[in-house]
Amino acid sequence: MKKNKALNMLILGSVVAVPMAAVAQNRIAIQIQQYQENDDRIDVQDGKLTLDHNFGTNHVVAMEYDWDSISGASPSWDSVTGASQTVTSDAVTGASPCINEDGDYYELCRDTREISGIVGDGFTGFDALKYGTTALTDLRNAGSFLYTYRTPKKRNEISTGLSYSEESDFKNTGASAEYLMYLDKNKNRSMTVGASFMKNEVYDYLDDHWNSFDLINTQIGVTQVFNANSVGKASIYFMSEDGHLSNPYFNVVRRINVTAEASDPAYFKFYLSRDSRPEKRQAGGLVTQYVNMASKGNTLHLSYRYYQDSWAVRSHTLEGKSFHDIGAKFRLGPVLRLYDQSAANFFKANDAADNVFDESGFATADHRLGNYSSWTAQLGIEYKQTKDMIWNFTSGFQSQSTGLEFGWVNAGISYQY
Repeated sequence: MKKNKALNMLILGSVVAVPMAAVAQNRIAIQIQQYQENDDRIDVQDGKLTLDHNFGTNHVVAMEYDWDSISGASPSWDSVTGASQTVTSDAVTGASPCINEDGDYYELCRDTREISGIVGDGFTGFDALKYGTTALTDLRNAGSFLYTYRTPKKRNEISTGLSYSEESDFKNTGASAEYLMYLDKNKNRSMTVGASFMKNEVYDYLDDHWNSFDLINTQIGVTQVFNANSVGKASIYFMSEDGHLSNPYFNVVRRINVTAEASDPAYFKFYLSRDSRPEKRQAGGLVTQYVNMASKGNTLHLSYRYYQDSWAVRSHTLEGKSFHDIGAKFRLGPVLRLYDQSAANFFKANDAADNVFDESGFATADHRLGNYSSWTAQLGIEYKQTKDMIWNFTSGFQSQSTGLEFGWVNAGISYQY
């Protein structure tokens, strides 16, 4: 689970950026993207093929095939020698103050062998551990299918979708349904209700075992047309994850007292332990969006998203983007996004003053569950070669308070038929 790239066409992914218009034209498009993180970390080459087709006025089919290759390195706690990447959980081997001359465990040390996720035999000094990167490579293939039916009289929309994504260590199968209902005869107000289900399987390379977790996502939203130039939408959403949510590619450091006798002074050893998270997470929040056509050929989009979950993670996302026609052939689309997040209640940053966990309890050093903020800037350019042929180019950059920075470029072509 080095990454979890959601399929764009899975309906409830739209809780972040809900489309305000249904597919209206037949279209085929291809996109190629290059993504690169700083410090020689993750590098992704991605390709996407999309087909949208209307069968008459009541039936719309949207299909997408996505493929990418990933390489680089992922940061995690490790030993200086890199042993945690090859050593499985040590049951009895190796010198240890917890083992007597007969090879039996002392009673007070028994828990050092029963803590889930311990890797290796421990280290007497913290200087034997480091926070570094582990090399990785992978390939991903994904596909999705979305069908929308418009009722003949009221033009309400019923959408159902299927998706599948597979890589060497992660599989995702999803299904979704959504209903859009107009609330007045002029179609100035509508309500959207949707739900999706994802079945995920994650491979644990140390245990040589596949683990699974499920994700249920629901949302309800109301769209209001204010006048000929502006429209708004407000949505609330709820998500629930259940299953094995720990990440097999992350380690933490635990400090354990391995004193043989209760009367002896404390004797600490440092152990690399597996990332450990609760098996349930519930989350919810709201999304508000506003679109205004300031003048002909100039449109402004504003959105705000609030997120809160049962792990104590809270986030705020504020985004502004606009589209500007430059003559009859070109369109510019700048984007600015601000993000702020609080940490999970079982997170400790690798560079914090207190970065070592106790011998039990949930624990993670995954920076994605930490306290950080970020800003993102993006610029898109469209060139309308003909009435039906549109070229596009996008370049973006994000900087996080953690020091992570990454950029991407995206180029593609779309043909309407």
